[in-house]
Amino acid sequence: MSRTTQGCTVIQKSASKLLRNVAIAATGVPLGMWLIQGGAVDTRGQVSVFFGWIGTPIFGLCLLLGLHRLIFGHIQPVELSPQGFWDKRFFKQEVPWNAVSRISIWSLGGASSLRIQLTSESMRQIKPSPIGRATSWLNNPFCRDGVSVSSADLRISFSELCALFGEYLSDYNPGAINDTR
Repeated sequence: MSRTTQGCTVIQKSASKLLRNVAIAATGVPLGMWLIQGGAVDTRGQVSVFFGWIGTPIFGLCLLLGLHRLIFGHIQPVELSPQGFWDKRFFKQEVPWNAVSRISIWSLGGASSLRIQLTSESMRQIKPSPIGRATSWLNNPFCRDGVSVSSADLRISFSELCALFGEYLSDYNPGAINDTR
């Protein structure tokens, strides 16, 4: 759940969602390895081997990231305040609201994330966390000029996350575009 005090909202991580994500990734790694070894070659040919080579490292990275967040991750990974937002999963510091130019929803295969576009100057100034830097290559094809914030490991629904960001953005940077409605 999230907690609001003195204009600040803190969103907690969800251990149950993280465990679900780790279980999915832990299933994907051996499945990818099975595909690499030709487990489905009889029906899909070399395409299945290719998907195995793509899926195994991606699921492996997701597994490591999920375990890291579960064991070592912040209990309250996202904070919103009148000054800005801080997604501790990706940034070393708070991102000021005036650095946000637009928020929108990005969806693929039933999974959605909040796409937060930042100004080009703020992209150079705001430093990612070590994990944020290591996983930025996964984020880059979809969100080169900002960050993608997901509720997949937060104790909040995606619609609540969008509503919170939209509310703070309209209050503290009314000139930014809110495409989440």
